[in-house]
Amino acid sequence: MTSPFNDIERAFADAIRDPQKESALLEELSTGQPIAARRLAVYRGNVQTHWHAALTNAYPVLLALTGERYFSTLAHAYAHAWPSRSGDLNQFGEHLADFIDNWERESHYPYFGDVARLEWAIHTAWYATDPSVFSARRWQQIGSEKLLGSRLATHPACVAIHSRYAIADIWRAHQPGGAIPLRIDVPASGLVVRPRWRPFVIDQSDAAHAAFIALQHGRTLSEAIDVALALDARFDISSQLQSWITVSAVTGLAI
Repeated sequence: MTSPFNDIERAFADAIRDPQKESALLEELSTGQPIAARRLAVYRGNVQTHWHAALTNAYPVLLALTGERYFSTLAHAYAHAWPSRSGDLNQFGEHLADFIDNWERESHYPYFGDVARLEWAIHTAWYATDPSVFSARRWQQIGSEKLLGSRLATHPACVAIHSRYAIADIWRAHQPGGAIPLRIDVPASGLVVRPRWRPFVIDQSDAAHAAFIALQHGRTLSEAIDVALALDARFDISSQLQSWITVSAVTGLAI
């Protein structure tokens, strides 16, 4: 059983998301005063502005692809379906990619959802914790037998993403000095990394993509290699491991 305050709180939240529900709130408050409605409209406008700004901050490439009018409509529809449940607006856009998959029916823009997934991974990478990272010397001190039988720690900022579209190329095209990709309708795997303070995306083969996910799921390096070799018999674990170490995608041995 809810209290009268809970009912008013719920009505207030509904009125912020949907102006059509404003009358229900005023009825709960036993007031129909114009000043109450005006104040509610101001509050609603401020909240929606903050929601829009949070999405703009998390999805700058999507904004550039769609334009302000489309993005504003998308932001409003998303806020109605997924209102903020946290005081931290950095978390507000968490469900946007899935929302776009169901919301966007235009056949010309099927890649928007995956672009959003990549941008969200980059957005959250900014706030991931900083792990301790093995030095080159410490890596060299690990014997090959021990290394193959060990689970490797992966950087908490790393997210491996596969798409039917060249989303990493699309993202890079919107960075300083980026070039427009020749094609976007090509499957691609990417890995969000943050070797220092700034996240970015590197390309991966399908085999490397599968191997890295295996490592994230706690498989040993040997098991991850088997996963990769099942996809590509020419998979070179030596060069791939060195690549991961260089960008701190793997940070050491898992405890």
